[in-house]
Amino acid sequence: MELFLLILRNTAIALVGTYLVFVLLDVIFVVSFSSILSQHDHDLSLILTNKKDNIDKLAALLNKHSVKLDKKKLEELANFDLKAIEHQNGEEAKAARDLLTSLSEYFLYVARDNEKVSSDPDFFEIANNIDEQEKIYRQHLVLYNADVLGYNFWISFFLTRYIYKILKRKTKDIIS
Repeated sequence: MELFLLILRNTAIALVGTYLVFVLLDVIFVVSFSSILSQHDHDLSLILTNKKDNIDKLAALLNKHSVKLDKKKLEELANFDLKAIEHQNGEEAKAARDLLTSLSEYFLYVARDNEKVSSDPDFFEIANNIDEQEKIYRQHLVLYNADVLGYNFWISFFLTRYIYKILKRKTKDIIS
């Protein structure tokens, strides 16, 4: 009987120790992914801010050439809240990103449709900057989404998911 209790005790200790190792690894992964996602948030925010600045420059260039613009679009650009894109998770950030893309497409279309503006060297620089920022944004987006998948996996890991529910950690959305 003593041998049985000794084996049972050692097995329980081994199981608890293994569980604690898994919890420790999980916490390390979640903290790492949180840090990485925070950096991605910052990077994506900077890219989108630069894109907005270039759209402002494009609107000023169109104004310089006396191109008639939609007042609603100008108002949306003037009232665009950069705080909405500080963090990429959530509906407000998605709406802000969509609005920025819409404004970019509109102003680029109007500029390309006007012969004076489309032949201006400043337009080439601004359009190239917007295109480059779009490419860089898409590259960062792939990295962000991959890290979101990793983060979501580790906070949903069956051995520790209840700990994260208690700590009110929530899964993050992938950006499309």
